[in-house]
Amino acid sequence: MAAPSGGGDSDQGNGTDQILELGTRLLTDFIYERVRRHGDSSMELTLSRTQLGGSELSDPNHKKLAQCLQQIGDELDGNAQLQSMINDSALQPSQEVFMKVASEIFSDGKFNWGRVVALFYFACRLVIKAVLNRIPDIIRTIIKWATDYLRDHVINWIREQGGWEGIRSYFGTPTWQTVGVFVAGVLTAALMIRKM
Repeated sequence: MAAPSGGGDSDQGNGTDQILELGTRLLTDFIYERVRRHGDSSMELTLSRTQLGGSELSDPNHKKLAQCLQQIGDELDGNAQLQSMINDSALQPSQEVFMKVASEIFSDGKFNWGRVVALFYFACRLVIKAVLNRIPDIIRTIIKWATDYLRDHVINWIREQGGWEGIRSYFGTPTWQTVGVFVAGVLTAALMIRKM
């Protein structure tokens, strides 16, 4: 029996559709876990996997990948300058803001896992803003912006790294490089928005 053009089981999930599908599942899991961690007793921040359009990861390898993504997200959480810019009220959950920051993250044409996670992280922070501003209808739209950006701009690089499994190679990339590029993206978007 011939394998479909999308790859088949022997492909290990490294066809474009499989990479995008897993990327979407990892993104929704990333957002769910970060929202769960972000909430505290002083604010009502809850979000279900259903609201995100996802479900719990069941594959042990996917869970390990999700843990890697969370570790990089934790590094980004620890940068006070970045947090200050993200929390700026001028950064609202809009497609224009998302696309400006996403484009800036990859503006030099260089890709690494830290930058991919920075894209996830920014989508997550926009989702948190949407929940806090009581505009939950935009949550799945934000996830779509992120997956569309992955598909249109990043998927080939992910495939060249061997698919999402390549994230494990990230550990060793200096954090300051990732944070520096992401901070520049958020700052650029914030400045552009203030000029409008």
